[in-house]
Amino acid sequence: MAIIKPNNNTISAITALPTGVGGKVLQAVEGTTTTETDTSSTSFVATNLSVNITPSSSSNKVLVLAMGNIDSDSNASAPRVTIYRDSTNIGTGNGLAVNYNPNRLITPSTMSKLDTPSSSSQITYSVRIKSGTGDSVRYGEAGTQKTIIAMEIAG
Repeated sequence: MAIIKPNNNTISAITALPTGVGGKVLQAVEGTTTTETDTSSTSFVATNLSVNITPSSSSNKVLVLAMGNIDSDSNASAPRVTIYRDSTNIGTGNGLAVNYNPNRLITPSTMSKLDTPSSSSQITYSVRIKSGTGDSVRYGEAGTQKTIIAMEIAG
């Protein structure tokens, strides 16, 4: 059987996907934690949920999915959660908010972001949380698994 060379190139000479091949998942990485993060800070603080990915090309995108839960921990603390790329908030500016509630509220939190990092260097995506009022809030509960997934998408 003969070796077929795409467009008469050797495999090592191929540096890009053919036209029209964008949108395919090139790699997927996952980060998990069972550690909870408690804060009363009104500025975003890091949780223990993060993942590193190194895109193969600066023209590719990264789809980030983060799953966990938010605990208002007290009356009307208004917890907010967001996704960061390294030190940049790529979620909504003030974070995804849990509605004010006169009682404690624990709710699932699922976030997604299609990011265009324009980089082929290692990137860290992470979940951060803050309190809207300065009262105590929590991301996750001790022992429950929180997950973040980063998928490189061909540009």
